[in-house]
Amino acid sequence: MEEKKRRLGTSAFVLVLGGFICKCLGALFRLPLTNLLGFEGIGVFQLIMSLYSFCLVLTCGGVTASLSKLISSARARQNYAKISTYLRRATLVCLLSGFAIGIVFFFAGKYIASFQGISSSSGYLLFVALLPLGAMLAVFRGFFQGYENMYPTAISQILEQVAKFGFGLLFASYFGKNGISSGVFGAFLGIVLSEVVALLFLIGVFLFKKGNLPKMQNLREIKFVSREFDKVNFMLLLSASILPLVNAFDGLVIVPRLVNAGFSSGLATKLFGLQSGIAGAFLNFPLIISVAVATAFLPNISYLISKGAKGKYLMEKGIRVLLLLVLPTTFGLVAISKQVLPIVYTDLSGKMLEVVFELMLFGAFSIIFTALMQYFVMLLQANGDFRFIVIITSIGGILKGLATIILAGISSVNVFAIVLGNILMSAFVCVCALVKLKSKFGLQFRFVELFLILFGTAVMAVTVYTFIQKNYFTVVVNIILGVILGVFVYIVFSAPVFYSIIKKKSGVFKTKRS
Repeated sequence: MEEKKRRLGTSAFVLVLGGFICKCLGALFRLPLTNLLGFEGIGVFQLIMSLYSFCLVLTCGGVTASLSKLISSARARQNYAKISTYLRRATLVCLLSGFAIGIVFFFAGKYIASFQGISSSSGYLLFVALLPLGAMLAVFRGFFQGYENMYPTAISQILEQVAKFGFGLLFASYFGKNGISSGVFGAFLGIVLSEVVALLFLIGVFLFKKGNLPKMQNLREIKFVSREFDKVNFMLLLSASILPLVNAFDGLVIVPRLVNAGFSSGLATKLFGLQSGIAGAFLNFPLIISVAVATAFLPNISYLISKGAKGKYLMEKGIRVLLLLVLPTTFGLVAISKQVLPIVYTDLSGKMLEVVFELMLFGAFSIIFTALMQYFVMLLQANGDFRFIVIITSIGGILKGLATIILAGISSVNVFAIVLGNILMSAFVCVCALVKLKSKFGLQFRFVELFLILFGTAVMAVTVYTFIQKNYFTVVVNIILGVILGVFVYIVFSAPVFYSIIKKKSGVFKTKRS
């Protein structure tokens, strides 16, 4: 058991570290890309990217989690022959769906771009390669995660980001000489090559380590196991597709709705670029933690449930770690954003800077609810509550879509409609999921420690924001000292919670060991 706990901690650390490096590389990619394409160009890039993310989910949205859950369960029952069947079925489903959806966009891309209010459709031509490659990355990452081996996932993600940074900027710069549309095409061409690099790495690791998997011989058993995969994957696909679907919906309707509210098409695209390409990208760093925690805990909790144990203590520990890390990280980023963003984006100043700061301030609440939503949904997945996940995420997605399309038409709300819709959706899903988990596992809040985390976060954010407003030193030195001061303040106020986790005592939740 102690070995399993150490492996879990290592897995989470590897994913957090890998995710942090990837986010840094992703930010480094978007910075010069924004300078190459301009705010309008990055808006076009994000509009296409939102649809790519949704199509990738349609192709393989449930595959990584499905393989992780099913393989860990097969290992728990020592039924290793199932694993190769799961893998072959996942490969077939992902490749076929990826090529099919890619061909649709190859021929219909210009009509979709026209509806979005943008002139560039060349990026959609590359979906026919992007989707199958991205799908196969998801397959191999899910395979290794089912064995609780997070190193291939982390390394492949870093390789992908490094290659995207190099190839994406190279081609965006080269093709961008012919205009925004060509520059966007070049950026997506670089992403294609980055996926090729990452996939070659994963295939090499697979052939080296897991090339001799036992195979099932009975055709009836193979069909049964394939249907088992299809059932789990379909339910996970439905639940995983909701958020990218509503984000794709935002990308389709936001510019036309802002135009209806009185904004020009160019300004509307710039506003979307500020929200998704700058504020959203900057605030996505804390989600590294939630994704890492959820990914690392899923196979372990699925393994325990398959063994007949509920894994309650593990679930509670995960949420405590999540709150301790995500809350200060999110609001700490908001506190330093006014000083950091002008350094990073040299053209960002004045009114545009104020807009981005306000987007980040509101967006911080969205990030907190999204992180909790990801973790709660993972717990429901581990317990097999797929239908419930689909229901609550579907209702939440409808609420977000309605909020976006209604509020974006109000000129005083404009692009903030996306942020408000995100908060509405994630908060709804969190409440529903928590009620369900509480009834199944008896989780009970211990509000004293929750208050310490919230109060420590608030004091930290105010301290950092106030300190870096003063011109004691240069801007960069002020930011560094402000962050160090903020970390110290937060640790002081949240020390009892850190102590309870280190000593393995119950914390934010009252724990009855199961």
